[in-house]
Amino acid sequence: MHGMRRDELRVVPHDPEWAKDFGAESERILNCIGGENVRIEHIGSTAIETVHAKPILDIAILCDEDGFARLIDHLSELGYEYRGQYEDETDHYYAVHDDGEIRFCQMHIYTNATPDWETKLLFRDVLRREPDLAEEYSDYKIALAESVGDRKRYAKIKDDWVNSFMPKILNSAAGK
Repeated sequence: MHGMRRDELRVVPHDPEWAKDFGAESERILNCIGGENVRIEHIGSTAIETVHAKPILDIAILCDEDGFARLIDHLSELGYEYRGQYEDETDHYYAVHDDGEIRFCQMHIYTNATPDWETKLLFRDVLRREPDLAEEYSDYKIALAESVGDRKRYAKIKDDWVNSFMPKILNSAAGK
C-alpha cells in the first residue's frame, strides 16, 4: 500500500494499484467485522482514475449500530486509530491508519446514510463519468499543491473550492 508522510504534501498521478489496495483493505475489514449490514466504499481522489491524488486511501463505511460496535472493537487490530466523531457531524466518525509518520488510510464511518455520505459517493461517481469535471478538479489540486506546500492549508483551501465546485457536480448528476 502507498502512503505519505504526515508532514508532507504530494499530489501524484493516479495509480491503478490504489483500486487493488482498496480491495485488499476492504476485504481485511470485512474479514474482521463481518459483512452483514456493512457497506464499504472507495472514495476520494484515489477512487477516480483520472484525478491526481495524495497517495492515501479514503474509505467510507456505512454500517448499523451493531456493525459500528464491531468495527470500533477491531480497529486497533486492523492498525487504525479511532478518532471519534468527525467534526460536528452526527453519525459520522473517523479513524486513521498510520505507521509511524506514514499515513496509509483515512476511514470515514457512518451509522446512517447522511447527506455527507451521499455527497462523497455522488462526487466520486460524477467525476468518474465526467472527464472534463475530473480534469478541472485534478488540475486545480495540482496547482494548489504546488503553490501551498502545507497539507493542512491545502486541505482547507481545497475543501472551500470543492464547495464552490459542487453545483457543477449536482448539475451533472441531474443531467443538466
